[in-house]
Formats: sequence, C-alpha cells, structure tokens
Amino acid sequence: MKLTIDRDKCIHCHLCEQACFLTRFCGFESLEGAAEQHCIDCGHCVAVCPRQAITHARVKNTAPIGPIPGETEVLNLLMKTRSVRHFKPTPVSREAWDSLRRVTEYSQSGLNAQSITLMAVEDPETLSGVRKALLRMYGKLERLASFPVTRFLARLFMAPQDYEAVLSESATQPLRRQAAERGEDPVLYGAPALLLLTGPASQTAREDATVLSQNIMLALTAQGLGSCYMGGLVLGCRAFRYKPLLRSLHLPEGQAVHQALVLGTPTVQLKRMPERKRREIRFR
Repeated sequence: MKLTIDRDKCIHCHLCEQACFLTRFCGFESLEGAAEQHCIDCGHCVAVCPRQAITHARVKNTAPIGPIPGETEVLNLLMKTRSVRHFKPTPVSREAWDSLRRVTEYSQSGLNAQSITLMAVEDPETLSGVRKALLRMYGKLERLASFPVTRFLARLFMAPQDYEAVLSESATQPLRRQAAERGEDPVLYGAPALLLLTGPASQTAREDATVLSQNIMLALTAQGLGSCYMGGLVLGCRAFRYKPLLRSLHLPEGQAVHQALVLGTPTVQLKRMPERKRREIRFR
C-alpha cells in the first residue's frame, strides 16, 4: 500500500484525517483507502502526526520547521522587495541559485503537481540574443499599435489583458529605443542572469509559477539580491509565440514560459519605503 499506519504508535488523535482533503471533503473514511486511490503525495498526514506513526511510500523524509519571522520582519522584507532595474555585473553565485532551488521546492503548487521547471540563463551571448529579440518584438508591437486597423484586430482576437499589455509595451518603445542608442540596456537592465519558470501549458501551472516567482523575489531580497518581472518576455512567448525570442531561449519541447525574472545584485539598496496607496478591507 502507498500509506500504512503503525497501530502500536497511533494515539487516534485523527490529525492526519483532518489534514487530508480526501478524508475531510471527498467522502473517504479510511486514510489508507484514500491514499491508495487519489493521494496527491502532499505528505501532510506524515507532517502532522505527533508520533511519526505514518509511513508513506512517496514521502521518504520530512524536514523540521524552525522559528518563523515575526510580523515586523515580514513587513520589512516585503517593503524591500521592489522591482530592480539596474544591476551590477556580478554573477549570481551557485550558493544563491541553490537557495532559490530550495525555495521553489517548498513553495505551494496546485494539487501538489510541482510541475514548474527552473531555467537559468547566464551566458552573455544568449542574454544578448534575448535582448535583441525583445527589442525587435517591441518594435513590431509599436507598429501594430500605430494603425487603427491592426489595433482593432488585436483587440478583437486577443485576450483583454494581453491587448492592454500590447498598448503599454508599445507606448514605451520609443524610450527603449533611445536608451538602446545610448548604449544602455532597456530590456534586461544589465542583469547578469535571467530565470524562466516553465511548465505545461495549463492554468494551474501559470498560477503555480506566479506563486513561485513571488517567493523567489522575497528570497532574493533576503540574500541582498534583487529582481524584476519580465512581463514582455512572457507575453512574447505565450501570446505571440515570437519565433526569434523562442529560438534565443532554446526552450525544452512542450514547455511554456509562465514567468520570467531578471536577477542579480542591485546597484543601489533601498533604505526607506515610499508611501503606498492605502488598501481598505471590505467586510460583508
């Protein structure tokens, strides 16, 4: 069986059944029976057992959870986690990459699918190819948005969020072009690394990648590093399937880009947090 319970250790506290969504919400009376048919291998039953009485074939070990930061520490981390658009050329260390790997392993995923794959791009020639492809793509979007007919067709056939992204990216392309002419990097911001979060072309994978990317940004801040979302790159891969961009990335077969981040050491570090719009909570 996938799951067994040592009856000599079990104290019948039923915490495992409360932690398992199969026994709580899917009508299964037996934890063993539920695991045999529909278990998603989340390991919650193993993790909550106070007597270590549960053995799960797909959960080989568990790691102890240490003290967690208080509210003040969490808020400080959130305040300092901002988009970075100017990086030092210092490479990201292998220790930092390994830390990010562990962060993604401990992040949530829908039905414990854990389907997101990490792809790190550090090669300067590859980064240059991505940069050039994105600049060409933004130029095409600028031309698309400049004609009423093509704008109408884009609005007709594109998802609303993608259409709005096209307008936003095309409006700022003249500024990118001017920055590129000055020798600056208006696309990847001079970052030494690009991180792609890829996975199957499903809504669940897209949502999982969004959760992962935010956790990655927080972990980078904790290490003194920084990052910035590459929404235009994701748009080019997902909505436009822009071939020069896809060729420059060398994506594995069947993998879609759900999130992308540039990362590295920020040129400057924030000391204070600018004022933010106050959010109200509506109670009903």
